[in-house]
Amino acid sequence: MSVARRCLLGIFCWLTAAGAAAQEENLLSQVVDVERAAINYMLHCQGCHLPHGAGAGTVPDLRSTMGKFLQVPGGREFLVQVPGSANAALADGALADLLNWLLVTTSGDQLAAGWNPYTAGEVGRLRSSPLLKVTEIRASLIARMALR
Repeated sequence: MSVARRCLLGIFCWLTAAGAAAQEENLLSQVVDVERAAINYMLHCQGCHLPHGAGAGTVPDLRSTMGKFLQVPGGREFLVQVPGSANAALADGALADLLNWLLVTTSGDQLAAGWNPYTAGEVGRLRSSPLLKVTEIRASLIARMALR
């Protein structure tokens, strides 16, 4: 491949990535207080899920997996009802922002066009009934994801 073609390909890739980043930023600004969500992640989630969502030990990796939960029945509820979310010392609106921010930044490519961001009301309703059998429910949801 000639130098000119490589340069053009490089520019195309950069523009595509820049366009995707701008699209992600636009989506985020529509549904989330981005700064508050990032700070809340650092304060309430990063200790177990690490700075970039990788998870530590038996703690699940959030990267490129969160969006898959929205693709199976019960998965949307699970993300709010899992103990780390349900018991977080955050107002319902702040938790909704945090979950929306995480979904877009860690699994944006898995979100269906026109997906519905969490709202404070939905989070409040779901948090009122936290999960008791987290491991079993998570395993069931992951099994359903594998069938898709």
